[in-house]
Amino acid sequence: MRLGLHVSIAGRLTQAFKEGLESKSEALQIFSTSPRMWRSSVVSDQEAENFRSERGDFYPLVVHASYLINLGSKNEEVRKKSVHALKEEVERSKKLGADYLVLHPGGGHQNATAFIGESLSEILDYADGLRILLENVAGEGTKIGKNFYELQEIIKRTANGKRLGICFDTCHAFAAGYDLRKKETWQELQKEIEETVGLEQVVLLHLNDCKGELGSRLDRHANWQDGYLGKVTIENLRENSFFSTLPGILETPGDLQQRTQDLQLCREWLGLDG
Repeated sequence: MRLGLHVSIAGRLTQAFKEGLESKSEALQIFSTSPRMWRSSVVSDQEAENFRSERGDFYPLVVHASYLINLGSKNEEVRKKSVHALKEEVERSKKLGADYLVLHPGGGHQNATAFIGESLSEILDYADGLRILLENVAGEGTKIGKNFYELQEIIKRTANGKRLGICFDTCHAFAAGYDLRKKETWQELQKEIEETVGLEQVVLLHLNDCKGELGSRLDRHANWQDGYLGKVTIENLRENSFFSTLPGILETPGDLQQRTQDLQLCREWLGLDG
C-alpha cells in the first residue's frame, strides 16, 4: 500500500517533491492553484517540464480540484464558472503529468445530480488519459455524494461515466454515518461498492481522522491521534482485502512535521513500517 501526503507548492511547484522526500511519502497530492480563488495561476511550459522531470518515483501523483467548484449549483453563473475552472484544472493536471484529479461534485437542489452529470460529460472530452475521481462527501447541507448510491447516480448521468473513478475519504464517510471503527462496516462498504459503482472504480483513499462525531456531517479533518476514528480504523482497513490494496493520501492538519508523524503512524498501524 503506497502512502503519502498532500503537500505544498508554495513558492514553486517542485516544492511538492521536497516535502515528499522529507516526509518519505510514496504518493503525493497537491493543489495546482489556490483552492479558494476563482482566478487560477498559469503553469508555464518550463515549470511543467521541471515538475515532470523532478517527479521521481512518486505514484500516484494527484491534483485536488478547487473547493469553489460546484457543478450542481442552482446558480447558472456558478455552474458556468465551475465548468470553466474544472477545465483549467484538467489542463494543468495533464500538463503536470498527474495521474488523478480529485473533485468534490457539488450540489444545492433537486436537479443537482443531473447538472453534475451534464457538466462532467462535457469535461470528460478534455480529460484524455487523466482520470477524474469523484470524492465522497460528509453529507453537509445539500451536497451530493455522501454514499456510493449517490456517486453511482452521478456516474449514470455522465456520458462515458465509467471513465470516472472514486476517491474514498475516511473522515467524510465517518461524518456521513459510516462507523469505520467497526470491522463489519468495511465489509458492508465493500458490498455497497460492488452493488453500485463497482470495485474497479475506487482507486484512491484519503486517510483522515475526523474532528466531528459519527454522523455529524462536518467535514473537519483531524490528526490521527486527535479525532474520533483512531488506530482501530486503520487496523480495520488493514484487514480488508480490497481497501488495503489502494494507495492512500493523508490530508491531516498542521505543519510538515505533524503530517509526517501522521504518515508514520498510519504506516505503523498498517504494518508497513518494517
